[in-house]
Amino acid sequence: MADGTAIALMDGGYALNVALVYQDALTRQWAGRVRDRMAEVVGEAAIRCTEWKISDLRERRAFSEGAAVLARADVIVVSLYAAERLPAIFYLWVNLWLQQRSGLPGALVALVLSPEESNPAATNETRRYLAAVASQDCLEFFLQECNQPGESIPDLREDIMRWAEAA
Repeated sequence: MADGTAIALMDGGYALNVALVYQDALTRQWAGRVRDRMAEVVGEAAIRCTEWKISDLRERRAFSEGAAVLARADVIVVSLYAAERLPAIFYLWVNLWLQQRSGLPGALVALVLSPEESNPAATNETRRYLAAVASQDCLEFFLQECNQPGESIPDLREDIMRWAEAA
């Protein structure tokens, strides 16, 4: 079935636009695994992927280009460490691309790494914020929490694969 889906997407000229948003090399690697899983389902040729490092958003060009890209993305994969407060630039950026999306269909995949020290408040706040972002823009929301980057993503993988096949 995955092969048939990949062929149909390639024949139709459609590309699944995937945007990865991450904090560091470890969270980038984890987000990349979700992208790789989607490519297994729809075919490598049917994926168009961009990547955005949160700290790079301080640059005006990355900030505005990233917002425009995320406004058109089919799947946004956000991989970050749970925190009671995320970087301010991230909140501003999310608000901008939400305004530009105008309710386009898509999915928000949240990969949330728990802090090294047990801090349920940080994890809860990050989870609530990302769920609210998805709800505000009518995005399908998928969440995977773990204690260290690189943990397997079996539950999320099955949900995302079903969504990608249907998209």
